[in-house]
This record gives sequence, C-alpha cells and structure tokens, in this order.
Amino acid sequence: MTGSLASLAIAGGGTETALPAPVGLEAEGEGSFLFPASFAQERLWFLDQFDPGSAVYLLPNNYCFQGPVDAGALARALNEIVRRHEALRTHFVRIEGAVMQAVVPQLDIPLPQIDLRGLPDGIRDAEFHRIVALEATRPFDLATGPLLRATLVTVGDAARYLLLTLHHIVSDAWSSEILYRELTALYGAYIAGLPSSLPDLPIQYGDFAHWQRQLLTGGVLDDHMRYWRRQLDGAPALLELPADRPRGPTQGFRGASIHFALPDAVTARLKAIAREENATVFMVLLAAFTALLHRYTGQNDLVVGSPIANRGRAEIEELIGFFVNTLVLRVRFAGDPGFRQLLRHVRDVTLEAYAHQDLPFEKLVHELRPPRHASHNPLFQVMFVHQVAAAAADAGGADADFISQPVAGTAKFDLTLFITEAGPRLTAAIEFNTDLFDAARIMRLIGYFRTLLGAVAQAPDQPVSALALLPPAEAALLGQWNATSHDYGTAQTVAALFEAQAARQPAAAAVISGGQTLSYGDLNRRANRLAHHLRRLGVGDETRVGFCLRRSADLAVALLAVLKSGGAYVPLDPTYPRERLAFIVGDSGMAVVISDDNARDALPPLDVPLLSFSRDAAAIMAEPDHNPSDGSLADAGPAADPDRLAYVIYTSGSTGRPKGVAMAQRALFNLLQWQVAHSRLPGEARTLQFTSPNFDVSFQEIFSTWCGGGTLVMVDDDTRLEPGQLLRAIAEGAVARLFIPPVVLTQLAVADAAATVDLSALRQVIVAGEALHLTPAITAFFARWPGASLHNHYGPTETHLATAFTLAGPPAGWPVLPPIGYPIANVQTHILDRRLQPVPPGGPGELYIGGIGLARGYLGRPDLTADRFVPDPFSGVPGARLYRTGDLVRHAPSGDIEFLGRADDQVKIRGFRVEPGEVRAALLRHPAVRDCAVVLRPDHQEGGASLAAYLTLRPELTVTTADLRRTLAATLPDYMIPSNFVVLDALPLLPNGKLDRNALPAPDAARPDLDQDFVAPATPTEMVLADLWAEVLRLDRVGVQDNFFDLGGHSLLATQVVSRIRERLRVDLPLRRLFDAPTVAELAVAIDGLAGEGGSAATAPAFDPPPLDGPQPEELLARLAQLSDAEVETLLAGL
Repeated sequence: MTGSLASLAIAGGGTETALPAPVGLEAEGEGSFLFPASFAQERLWFLDQFDPGSAVYLLPNNYCFQGPVDAGALARALNEIVRRHEALRTHFVRIEGAVMQAVVPQLDIPLPQIDLRGLPDGIRDAEFHRIVALEATRPFDLATGPLLRATLVTVGDAARYLLLTLHHIVSDAWSSEILYRELTALYGAYIAGLPSSLPDLPIQYGDFAHWQRQLLTGGVLDDHMRYWRRQLDGAPALLELPADRPRGPTQGFRGASIHFALPDAVTARLKAIAREENATVFMVLLAAFTALLHRYTGQNDLVVGSPIANRGRAEIEELIGFFVNTLVLRVRFAGDPGFRQLLRHVRDVTLEAYAHQDLPFEKLVHELRPPRHASHNPLFQVMFVHQVAAAAADAGGADADFISQPVAGTAKFDLTLFITEAGPRLTAAIEFNTDLFDAARIMRLIGYFRTLLGAVAQAPDQPVSALALLPPAEAALLGQWNATSHDYGTAQTVAALFEAQAARQPAAAAVISGGQTLSYGDLNRRANRLAHHLRRLGVGDETRVGFCLRRSADLAVALLAVLKSGGAYVPLDPTYPRERLAFIVGDSGMAVVISDDNARDALPPLDVPLLSFSRDAAAIMAEPDHNPSDGSLADAGPAADPDRLAYVIYTSGSTGRPKGVAMAQRALFNLLQWQVAHSRLPGEARTLQFTSPNFDVSFQEIFSTWCGGGTLVMVDDDTRLEPGQLLRAIAEGAVARLFIPPVVLTQLAVADAAATVDLSALRQVIVAGEALHLTPAITAFFARWPGASLHNHYGPTETHLATAFTLAGPPAGWPVLPPIGYPIANVQTHILDRRLQPVPPGGPGELYIGGIGLARGYLGRPDLTADRFVPDPFSGVPGARLYRTGDLVRHAPSGDIEFLGRADDQVKIRGFRVEPGEVRAALLRHPAVRDCAVVLRPDHQEGGASLAAYLTLRPELTVTTADLRRTLAATLPDYMIPSNFVVLDALPLLPNGKLDRNALPAPDAARPDLDQDFVAPATPTEMVLADLWAEVLRLDRVGVQDNFFDLGGHSLLATQVVSRIRERLRVDLPLRRLFDAPTVAELAVAIDGLAGEGGSAATAPAFDPPPLDGPQPEELLARLAQLSDAEVETLLAGL
C-alpha cells in the first residue's frame, strides 16, 4: 500500500496532536462499551443498511499451512488476537441518530474444521474452491457481530488452509499483515508451550475514532480543505476509459481479476530510477500507470485514488482496525513531459497528499460536493494499490503463507491496479468491472502497461508521448489493417472512363429523367458539344466552371462536359442564399457559369459569362459531337492527366467563411474503381440520383453508375424531399441502389412501413454524410426487403470515401451504432493522439487519413491547407500527407473503425463529458420515436448548458416525456438525459440531407414538456404528495405523473420528502421506496398500500411496511454510495 513504512517515512510531517485517553461509555444492559464510529466506518455502516448481503466490503484472509496443524493452538491464537484488538469484538448500533461502535468485553470465535481428504482429487479441489468462495462472500450482520469468522480446511496431509474472513468495517490491508504476524507468533508460542510474547496495546480503535473527530475541527480541518480544494479545483468528474459496453444508470459491482508479473530486469531498473529521483517504487509505478491512462484515454487531466495506511503514529502501527484512508491523486500532463519530469510531478503530488492524509475521504467528498451520479464513484473511478508482500512465517515448524485474496466476482471501482512488491519481484493484478469491460480488453491493457514499463526502464528521459506502448504483435496488427494496396492499372481521367464505357454500350440507358431517357451514346455526344463550347469560351486546363441547375438530364450533361473540357466543376446550389453563391463565384475564380431558365433567377449578379442551356441551345448544338480528347480539332482538350483538378466543392468553415475543397482526378479514379469492383450489381442496374451536387457523394453516386454501365434515375426536388413520393419513385423506377443520408433512410423506412410499394428490385443502400444510428424502423425495413444490403460509408469532403462497412446477417442482430469499417483500396487510416502517436486498439483518438484519396487542399487557402493536411510520418513516399479529420474514432477488436463523434462536438453537462450521438441512439430505441436529434443548448437559468432532444413521433403511438425519460434512464446516467423534449413534424434538413441545426427551434423555457403532460392529483394522498413535492422542489405545481428526480430532486431532497411524509401522512416510509416509486402516482399507491385496507394514508396509522419489488441491492447501493457525510446524517433520521 502507499502507507507502507517506507512511504510513511517519506511522507513525514504528520499532525502530532496527542491521542486522547480512552472515552468508551458502558452501555446499560449490554456489557458493551460504546465509541463513536469513525468517518469511514459510518459510511460503510450506511451502505450496509441498503445492501446488507453485499460481499463488496468483505476481506478474506487465507493462510496455507504446509505441514501438520494443531487446531487447538490455532484457535487459542486466534482468540487471543480477538482479545487484544477491540475492533474484532465490535458490532454497530445506532443511538439517538449516531452510529456507535459497541465493543463486547469477551468474544470467543469458533474454529470449525472441514476435512476433504476422503474425496477424489477432482471433486476435492472443486469442493475446496466452493468453500473458499462461500466463506469470502457470506455476509455479516453489523448489528450483532461477530464481524470475523474462521474455518480450517484440510485438503491434504501437507496442505491445510485457515480461511479467515473479516468485514472491512473492522479491518484493512495493513491490519491483515498485523493479523498474519500475530497469528504466526502466537501459534508458534502455543505449540511450543510458551505464553504470548506480544506487548500490550497502548490504545484501541475506539480511541482513534474519537481522536479523529476531535482533530477534524476548526483550523486543522480548514488547513486540509484549503489544500484539497486547490488541488482538485476543476478536476474532471469522470475518467473516460474506453469500454466494451456503455456505463449504465447505476453502478454495478460485478468484477473479475487478471494476474500478471513484471520481468525482474525491468523491476530492478524501475527501483534504480526511484533511487535516482529520490522517489519510491510506488511513485514510479503510479507515474507509469497515469502515463498509461493518459495515452489510452487521451485525457491530460487524470484523477486516481490510492489507499494509504493512515498510520503515521507509533501508537496505531500495530493496531487492527479500519484505518485506511483513500488519497485522491491528480496528475496533469502539461506539454509533453519526459518520464522523469512526470515522476517528479507525481512525487510532489504524492508528498503533498501525504501531508494532508488525515482528512478522511468521506469528509473530503462531503466538503467538496463534487458532481456525482449513481453510475460511478465520486472524484475518481480508477484505483492504484501498491503493497509489500508479507514474508512466509515459521509457525512452529509449519510454514504459514498469507494468501491475499480479493473477493471473487466483485469490483469496487471501474478499474483497480494492484502491484505487490515481494523482494526483487513485482507481481500485479487488474480488477475490473465486468459491466464495462471484457477480459480481452484488459489483457490488451496489461500488454500496453508491460510494454510501457519496459520502455521506461530503457529510456526514462524519453517524452511520455514517445514511450513504446504497443506490443510488437499489436503494432504489426495496425499495419495489417492498413495493408490496402491494390493495383487498378494506369490512372485515367473520369472523362476517359466514361468514354470507354460509352464506346462499349452506346445504346444502353445512361440517364432517365422525367420522361426523358439518354443512352450512353446520346449523353456522350451532348456532353461533347457542350465541352467544345466551353473550350471556345476559354475553359482550359483546371479552369473552374460553375453550374446552377435544377435536377434534370442537363445537370448530368453539364457535369460530364466540364470534365471533358479539362475544367473543374463548382456546384452552385440554387437553394443557397445569393450572398453565399456570390462568395463561391468570386472565391473560386470561375470563368463561366452554366445555368438554365429554372435556376437562373437564383444567381446573384455575375461578373463572368453565363451559359444558358435554353438561350445558347443553338450554339451548343452547332459544336462537334466527338470527344474533345480525340485531338482532331484545334480546340481539342488537353491530354488526359489524372492529376488534373476535377471539382471544387465548398463546405462550411469554422470561421463562417466557406472553404473550397479541390479534388484531383487520380483520387477519384481510385474511388470509382473500388466502388465498381465492390458493387457486384449487374451492368443495367439503376441508381437513384438523390444527392445534391454540392455534396461530394454525388460524384460517387453519378460516376460509379456510369463507369459500371448502370442507369442513373433522376427525380425532381419535390419528389426527393417528400418520403412518400420518393419511395414510390424508387419502386416505380426499379431502383437497385441508393446513396442517401441516414436521416433520409429513417424517413423512407417509416414511410415504407405504411405503404404498399414493391421494393424487390432494391439491392444496395449506401449511407454517408452523418453517423448511422439504426432505428427500429430501419431494421424493420431491411427485414421486409431482405434482398437489399446496407453499407455504411465514411469520408470527409477532403478525402471523399475513406472507409466502408457492410452490415451482415439478420437485421435484428445489427448493432445500433455500426462501425464505419476498414479503409478502401489505397487509402490508409491512422488513429492518433495529440502528438501524432498511434493510440492502442480500442482507445479513442483522432482519425487521420492518408493515401491516394486526399484532396489537394483548400482552394486559395494555403494556411488552412497546411493546418489540416499534415506530413505523413508513416509513409515512405516523399511528400505524402495525412488529412486531420477532427473525428474521434477507435478500433474495434475486429479492426473495424468505430465512429465516436466530432472532437469539437463533445459537450460537458455538470462536469461530465457527453456525446449527443449516444443519447440519440438511446432515444431511437423507443418504439414511438421515428427520428430525433440531440443538441446542446445554453441554459440561462442554470448559467450552463443542457441537452435538448428534437423528435418526430409515430402518429399511431402515444408517448410522454416521462416515458422517454424512463427509457433513457434505463441505460444512461441522469446527466445525459435531455432537459427538454421538443416534438416536430419533421427534422429540418439542409439541401445535402444533413440536419439543419440552425433551424431547430429553441425549447420553451416554461417547461412545456411538464405542462402538456400535467395530470392533476385526485386522491387525498396524491394531493398531499403533490403539494409536498412542490414545496421541496420550489415548483408552482406538480402532476401525478411527474418524476421526482426528473424535476430536479436528488438524494438529499429525498430525505426531506420522507421526513415530511412521516409528519403529514403518519407513514414511516423507507427512503428506498421513493427510489422505487419516483412519481406522485406510484408513491401514492405505495403509501396507501402501507396504510392498510380501506383507508387513505392521510388518515391511516403508520406501520412497518412489507417489501416491494424494486431495484436489486447493488443498484440501490450504487445510487446511495455517493452520498456525503451530511447526507448520511440526514438520511439516518429517515431510515
């Protein structure tokens, strides 16, 4: 432990206030002496009231005797220890609201014996392990005691085990070492016929508890609190460890442990580094552990708990009792420190914490009042424990080894690292919460830790960011996931690819638009004429050509013609504001704009020529219809150059100024070859042209269709934006492939559920543009049309398509948040930390994209280009670059990339980091929710921010905000539950199909979600409860369906409610009942039930209620384990 004698020697400076004389008071009629419980004991007592059967706070102390054992001498030694240490003769009582230790003057602990030697080998081992598990988990009764028990198990002639189990409320790890030393000493003396040689103890634990309460008043408490407030000011409330499952609304305590050892050579070097830096081994290991957490989570500010023996005084060093305290150690990574620099920082933090160790953790939580929630521990969620192993003792000729055994199947924290120092060796174990983590993830984490420690041992002066973290096998695995090289032959221009396809099938349909069908030959000739005309207007190599066109065959002709002319097209969406279009025209430096009568009015005044399909039709028709690249005319286009610019597409800029992404043809050639190869559709397959040309997916949609010999089906904007009409167009057009945003897929799926269309021709649905959340409507859609497959594509405009994932198997088994998959051919993906170092698989990091798919950069913005396109340190190709996406992702164990959200989209609510996408996914699981969006809104009342959910609902289903909150509360902590729910007829969309966040209305500050669901109280009990809640919560009115905790109630206010219920309704309501029945209606039913048959609780006498079904004990424990001392004291009065 951190409180080993060596650590305490370094700590020094402990408070030297004299311990008081014994203060025990004899309890009348019991023969017991009473002492106040210590702060830590009081907290454990309180937790036990709500989870009396929990094994979380049991301390198994098992001893293996190699040789014969004198059971009588062993029992005598055990009971002598009980006589010496009053803590072992203690149970707990409550007197006048205070928790007291009751010490009985004499207590005999029996030593039952079990002999397993008569059982067969396999059965004997299994029975022994069953007994060990039973003894380690069988609960104690704190009110009656005793709080320790012993069993002697004989497994073989030379193997006997003493199973000694204590409750943590009377012991700790240091006490276990005392117990081991005294037990072996006394046993050795007794079997030799000698008396005890142990000296009398000067004080007992009750004296310490009394002294602790006297000490922590006035100036001493103020001094400690000044330090801790300063040290923990602004500390993060939660350490976001990458997990295999989301954190639930309440903390579970199911756990497992994995043991491992460190190489002796590494251990020796780590000890040498400790000596060089005037530090302890504990400090070196803590520095390494926080470096691991920093690299694994990406967080620069870490808070870790660590137990300290809290025995800086000679009087209590040999005393058994619950002395251990928990120190909260905050380690910050500023800049890029070397490991030695980090170690010095950790040493300073640790020594300062040692100087203020007298303040109990429970008191610290009470005074700081940090943000807390039942889903995790307050202040820290990861524990680091360093302990020195006790040497085997000679117990009168029988070697007795102490076996430290954590309670199997439990975990007090998300993660605890135990490191045991045994001579020259370091052994370790990680205890982890199995509700969050799989064993495979923890095994990988252990590998990272071992690798990092090896790197520290070799080069402690290296920056923490440069320390090796990945074992060789995992580093090789990252390389394998990026092995995407594929030879598609000599790169060609997009126009050349189309021309080759047109030559192969000139009569095949290329475009269907309204009642018009263009064959490949027709489309090629029309595009050639327009390309020649553009050349006559001065369009040359990489000349930017704008087009502002409504959806029609002319749009397809214009796109192809610009590329044939050697120019680069720049889309001008006729639905955009004129000011934005004017900026794009000027910023791109376009030489000509193509439009028609339907869209010309949308354009701003132009300083460049305007080419109109209608006005200039005759001039265009007069141009030759052969390919400009044929070179037969003087105005022939330039030679095919795959590095030529293809298009400039403008996207929103963070400064409000749009930025033009300049994409070259070589990247697009690679994309088209990959898409055609992976489509596996027949050549005549039809693709719907849905995507706006302002969105890069439109290029993939249009040209992959043509390069594969398929037909493009175009629909007008009215059809495109109305789900019912769009669904009919897909069916009537026998469309086989769709490229649509996820939100449109949801709308189509909902419309299809109520329609009678035939979508049997549909084979592929490709979603892109936003994160895909599978709604029930989507999975039902693909279940209805099993011939269609779903593909999740990812890629910023700056890289076009980068990764792809195909959902396989029955739709009912698809994940709600599908991965974005692997990189496509000749594209590489890297998940990196802030210093461009690869993060371990499973850890979050920013996605960087490299390879052939990158854009040139931002047109006319070299500064911005240099900021987002950085040198590629992983490529051997000169000048290779990476695009920094700003997206947070991680690798799944399969190697697929999982999208976590935007790095700049993560928000903090009450100190906790929240990803709105996770909240959205949880809402979409409610059957009444058709679609939704979750955004951060300023909360002027609270002076911070809150989440708002915008929903479209199924008309055939009804839902209240209470229903939605209950759905979310089943899987999310309360800080992730939106404060407002706003129902819309439809989510506002941008022209590219993405959510228009700026068009979302502000939630009504008058709490319409409560007003619209208001149901007035009807029964006398409901009326009393509604008035009572309104008083406590300071609300104007409360309805019978309102949830106490949704209205702002919390644990401390709950105690006020229980107290006032007792006063007004004369019902002795257990506090836990309010957690079980949190609405007025539910609680009124429960109270009326307690009042008995035939009367309201308002007039019925109180009596002891029967238990109601409700949350499991561990859930109640988790809800209440985070309370402070003041809350505990208030709660005690309501129990």
